[in-house]
Amino acid sequence: MTKRILFLFFFFLTLLGKAQNNPEVKVNVEDLVSNYIKQLNSRKIDTMCVYENYCVGSIKIYEASLLDSKDFCMEDFPNDPVYIFWIDNGRKKMTKISICSEYAESLDDDNIFWHMYFPNKDIIKKEEIKRFQYKTSKKEIYTMMRDHSCHQNLKFIIGNQIIEKRFDFFNLIKEEDAKVNINYNHNTNLKSKRLIDLLEKVTSEAEKNNTFKKIKSR
Repeated sequence: MTKRILFLFFFFLTLLGKAQNNPEVKVNVEDLVSNYIKQLNSRKIDTMCVYENYCVGSIKIYEASLLDSKDFCMEDFPNDPVYIFWIDNGRKKMTKISICSEYAESLDDDNIFWHMYFPNKDIIKKEEIKRFQYKTSKKEIYTMMRDHSCHQNLKFIIGNQIIEKRFDFFNLIKEEDAKVNINYNHNTNLKSKRLIDLLEKVTSEAEKNNTFKKIKSR
């Protein structure tokens, strides 16, 4: 049986509401993303989407053989990569931002993400992601929150306009401790939730197929 090493990471939210930075690492994800967006802006690119998928307090399992890989990067565990999608002269592209390595941009013309976004952009802008709430037998409504959860975030940068959508996985579950989430159907049927699901599929397949080509280590 393949030996596996279990890494337990409990990392905490920053003031911005996510644990992406490692204080021992000089490079941080936010700065890398910001710098990359500036590079795209310098190329007159003004249609972008930033996608994040991370967990606050998590257990991750990795094969022991990864420790011997030259590409193994310990700092990347609490600093989950961020993905950027954009349109350049009609061509759809994407890249991966990591504190461990710099990656080349990849063509993404088969991704239907933008075809879903533009016809629904006004709806998406107004959509509200509601918290987990339940009703008691007395018809009272209470809100539940979880301090350690997983999150998926979208940031649309279209010209001078920025639209952000933040999904907490806990708000997307149907039931917890026999309490039914009355906002479950609302949250899971949002247009922005469909975009999140699509980008999760796109990035997962890209990682599996080694689509993101490493340029160099940081």
